[in-house]
Amino acid sequence: MTGEAPTGLKALGNRFSANVAAIRARALRVGARQRPVPRLSVTEWVAIWVSCFLIVLAAGFAFDAISVARARAVPGFVRGLFEIVSDAGKSQWELWPAGLFFLFLLFGSWGRVPRFVRAFWAEVGALAAFVFASIGGVGLLVNIVKQPIGRGRPPTFDEFGALTLQPLHFAWAYQSFPSGHSATGGALIALGFLVFTRWRIGLLLFGLLIGASRVVVGAHYPSDVAAGLLLGFGFTMWLAGVFARAGWAFRRRRTGTITARLGTIRGAWRSPARTVTALAGLVDAMAGRPRYIPALASLGDRGDARLSHRREPTDGA
Repeated sequence: MTGEAPTGLKALGNRFSANVAAIRARALRVGARQRPVPRLSVTEWVAIWVSCFLIVLAAGFAFDAISVARARAVPGFVRGLFEIVSDAGKSQWELWPAGLFFLFLLFGSWGRVPRFVRAFWAEVGALAAFVFASIGGVGLLVNIVKQPIGRGRPPTFDEFGALTLQPLHFAWAYQSFPSGHSATGGALIALGFLVFTRWRIGLLLFGLLIGASRVVVGAHYPSDVAAGLLLGFGFTMWLAGVFARAGWAFRRRRTGTITARLGTIRGAWRSPARTVTALAGLVDAMAGRPRYIPALASLGDRGDARLSHRREPTDGA
């Protein structure tokens, strides 16, 4: 061995491995310190499931049959607007950016940047991972549920009615229940209550509008939409609890409530100097050497980050 530092793909692989190991080690430490939290009783779980079932059933009996004729009567211009909303409800708009950005951060050399920068991008990365896991997880769950049920979509209504079932048919026309777009909308609503609290009303309206658009464009029945919204919302809330147990993206307070870890992000948001420091630190971490942070320090713009350039014992985030 020559003792030379690895370069190229090997260096990136080492960074990736170190960051994954650091994330796993932190999750284990936090999990070991977690206090037991009250869990829902069997009665409470039954009550939740029965309530959701009744909501979906009520939507089906009250609106499924009449929604087909109403959707067909919608003017073409209005239908075109709802098609745009429906396309905006595709999970790809949140899934791929969040997943790719989280993966991108795993290749950073975070031991070479100040602690504030590491904390900032650790919070951002954890939130990106949560968005990816919530949107992707509920999408996978919906597709697993759809196939065994095989409910016919509204285009099959005239021939078979609203309750036709073709289990394991694997055709688009028989993948109506639950609505995948609406599940994404439900996940976005949950994200509004968990993370993006300032935008919770907007995300709530957007999620509901996504669900409504699927009925208007004739792709789903109202009961499909109700089931999708409930599934997306419930799965995302449950996943937040899983992340909180690892201290990742969320923390669980003594009262049992779950709150997002946004302290460093909010601090940078209020200070332009900190924002610049965080961005400069991202460039340095991805380059694998301190370049822009020292330049800021020489200008006296430390951004409250305590710009120490001592190398850490590991590159883990």
